[in-house]
Amino acid sequence: MTDEDDAFLDEIFDAAQRADGTVSDALMDRVLADLALVPIAPPKETLWSGLMTAIGGWPAMGGVAMAGVIGVWVGFAPPAPVETLAADILGTTTSVSFLGDFDDLFEAELTDG
Repeated sequence: MTDEDDAFLDEIFDAAQRADGTVSDALMDRVLADLALVPIAPPKETLWSGLMTAIGGWPAMGGVAMAGVIGVWVGFAPPAPVETLAADILGTTTSVSFLGDFDDLFEAELTDG
């Protein structure tokens, strides 16, 4: 930037600082008259917004999401006390394989030859 540009900007900023910042009544009347012509539609009620309202908004949705994540976590990798409690209540533990025979590849020892 050159000194001429700096001088020009300084003049503009000085003029902006000296301005009192009030708006004339005529301008305000015209702006409000234009605003009255704009139709303001109410927001549409969508399935998502209805669900959010029924649950209780974003704070409640955070709790629901956290409970879901913890439920999946405990379901796939339960801590030892949960397994022990389930064994005590049911009398036995049950293991379920979601991968079927593909699970054997992970359990088998991979050796050459």
